[in-house]
Amino acid sequence: MKSIVVHAGLPKTGTSAVQAFFHTNTEKLARAGIFYPRHSVDKNGISAGNAGSLMERSGHLFVASAREVTRTLGEFEASGCHTLLLSSEAFLPELPGITELLPPHARFVLYVRDPLAFLESDYNQRVKRLGHVDPFEASPDAYGGWLGHQHLYNALDSEAVRSRLVLRPYLPELFVGDNLLTDLLHTAGIDTAGLGDLSLRQVNLSYSLHALEIKRALNVLPLGPQLQERLDVHLQSCPLGPTSYTLMPPADHERLRKVADDELRALALRYDIDSLEPMRELLRRKPQKPFHPQQLTDDEVDAVVRHIATVGKRLTRRIAQTLHEHPEIELVYPSLRDSFARAAAALDTEASARPKRRWLSRRSR
Repeated sequence: MKSIVVHAGLPKTGTSAVQAFFHTNTEKLARAGIFYPRHSVDKNGISAGNAGSLMERSGHLFVASAREVTRTLGEFEASGCHTLLLSSEAFLPELPGITELLPPHARFVLYVRDPLAFLESDYNQRVKRLGHVDPFEASPDAYGGWLGHQHLYNALDSEAVRSRLVLRPYLPELFVGDNLLTDLLHTAGIDTAGLGDLSLRQVNLSYSLHALEIKRALNVLPLGPQLQERLDVHLQSCPLGPTSYTLMPPADHERLRKVADDELRALALRYDIDSLEPMRELLRRKPQKPFHPQQLTDDEVDAVVRHIATVGKRLTRRIAQTLHEHPEIELVYPSLRDSFARAAAALDTEASARPKRRWLSRRSR
């Protein structure tokens, strides 16, 4: 029998990296008998994955679509492949509806991340992409809540979904094989012998602490989407500041670890799921990352601005200009004004000192 495997997240569980691999290796997958419909990706390697293969747009949302399911199943049949593989976090809210449209043998795979790590990752993403400016809040209800913004529970409440679902821990120590990709393919029952190198390329790189704080501070400026995108790219390459850290004070970490453990236990009992128990055991013993408060010195601020000026000269000038045009805007780090002004002035001095090319006409030669 042919196989249908739907990978639906959860959010913050490496879905973008997996989809980037599948998107890059569609032909290799096809030769191994796996049909993965093509989709677009942005400059950061991020996309909605195969959302359009089973759903259609309704306003700003995706909804399950009988038409798209029929089209995709037809393409799968015509491909001659034995396995249809689909991946998108957008599937998660619509899993009950999607389940009704797919054949009974379709299976779903979901990953659950440490709720505390999910909380911080969600905060970081909001600073990076959504213009968030407030400091981190150590609360399970912040930023839409943890464990998949309630969509996981809605999916598990459907017996049709639950009977076809495999719930896996998103924790490197518990992956089958080397990484998330090998674990997913193993869980899906896909033979990896003919797929070659299964290493994952990092996409949507995390910021260092210093980069995160500068982005948070600059989110108050009216830079527009293009400049914000350039700023994001340049801050992803910033090597300054801690890269392994937590914004959660130790007392909050201890308190929330207990809350998270209780919630994971309640989840397992409510839905008779034991696949997350090894993760609970590991998380209870896992030490907290080094805590760093959200506070930079003027020298640290200046160092990040110099990095931006090195890799983004035009961006630096535009930010300096925007800061000059909006003296009324309050900044988390007021020294940013002087830092960008100095950086822009240094770039102008460098440009004026650069020797000008002499263009000789053919007549003078």
